[in-house]
Amino acid sequence: MPDAIERSRTALSRSELSSPMQHLMNFGFLDGSHSLFDYGCGRGDDLRLLDNLKIRAAGWDPVFHPKGKRRPADIVNLGFVLNVIEDASERRETLKSAYALARTALIVSVMLGYQSKREQFQAYQDGVKTQRNTFQKYFAQDEFRTYIEETLETNAVPIAPGICLVFRNPVDEQLFLLARQEVRREWRLMRREPNSEAIAALVEEHRAQVDAYWLKALELGRPVSPEECPEMPSLIRLVGSKRRVHEWVERFFDPQEMEAAAIGRQEDLLVYFALGHFGKRKPYSELPERLQRDVRIFFGSITKARAAGKRALFAVGDKQRLTEAALFCHEELGIGLLHERHNLTFHQSLLGECLPLIRIYVGCALQLFGDATSVDLIKVHLESGKVTFLVYDDFEGVQTPKLVERIKVDLPRLRVDFFDYVGEYEPVPLEEERENFYLR
Repeated sequence: MPDAIERSRTALSRSELSSPMQHLMNFGFLDGSHSLFDYGCGRGDDLRLLDNLKIRAAGWDPVFHPKGKRRPADIVNLGFVLNVIEDASERRETLKSAYALARTALIVSVMLGYQSKREQFQAYQDGVKTQRNTFQKYFAQDEFRTYIEETLETNAVPIAPGICLVFRNPVDEQLFLLARQEVRREWRLMRREPNSEAIAALVEEHRAQVDAYWLKALELGRPVSPEECPEMPSLIRLVGSKRRVHEWVERFFDPQEMEAAAIGRQEDLLVYFALGHFGKRKPYSELPERLQRDVRIFFGSITKARAAGKRALFAVGDKQRLTEAALFCHEELGIGLLHERHNLTFHQSLLGECLPLIRIYVGCALQLFGDATSVDLIKVHLESGKVTFLVYDDFEGVQTPKLVERIKVDLPRLRVDFFDYVGEYEPVPLEEERENFYLR
């Protein structure tokens, strides 16, 4: 009789937060406003580290913490659990059970591994059996997302290789996806002097509220609603109505800054609606209130907004338009390196500086792969329908970093391939000057 699989031997000891926890931190889910439950917490190192950060967290594990009560929480973490369960039915039930506890979102992570990885071990059930008598179900990135969506019958949002978020409320999902397309722009508050001393004194008396409102208006690219700005009530009392607030405040600032803000905001929304048509994502008819305001002001109706997004998405398939957009980004905006009109390569921090067509093209790849902040360079292939993400060893810290991972996304095939350059491979040094990939 074969030895039973020893699942407990897969539990790791950690001195820092696990990868899914770090992503939750980066996206603001661990700011103290959400409770967290770690479903299959292993030795509990994440829980200990979260407790040190004063974050409300609890957990359960069948081996190391069996007395813990499985309880609902805002965020539920199912971290590297599915891939160690050898029984396919139990694996699905575990995913469903964890999702049932999530009030806001479930974060799921697994080990990724392709054919070459699987061939290193003995085949067992639908995965492999390791030399330590443990089981591993190695997923491919696209297989992982499909598995979650088919099991839970809802959307899964990849945020990194082998990590997906699953939202309970579609409105929260839309707000998260919209936030990923919002470019953080710096504004200078270009003030204009009031035309009378009395008005100037009034503005100066309420300077904090006036500046706060204008900064929020620049962020949104449009007039602000009371629920979007805490300073609105005092300004309404000052000028008489919420409609007059924007008209009054904008007199004291350069209108060109608001025009630029409106253009930028409309571009962000166009990218969001274009990506909403990509892949197999289920559309939602219910829009967050904030997005409803955006749609009314920038597009007129949701029908027109989605139509504009669809046109923009289809434009990505036009190689000539894509090449023209890449040329403009490089020659007019000074972004990255352009190699013989075949590809444009730039640092991930400049993605928001690119034209919407390039942002949509890369955004399609990110919907399959994860988040751009986890890579260093982005290579946009202008003819093949592919995007390559490059990860280097200490890209910011050394003058000649070495390539350690390459992720190629084939958009026509909806396929993600991973190539690492560690172990038996000699890491490839960056050939160009590192600074060439930034905005010049």
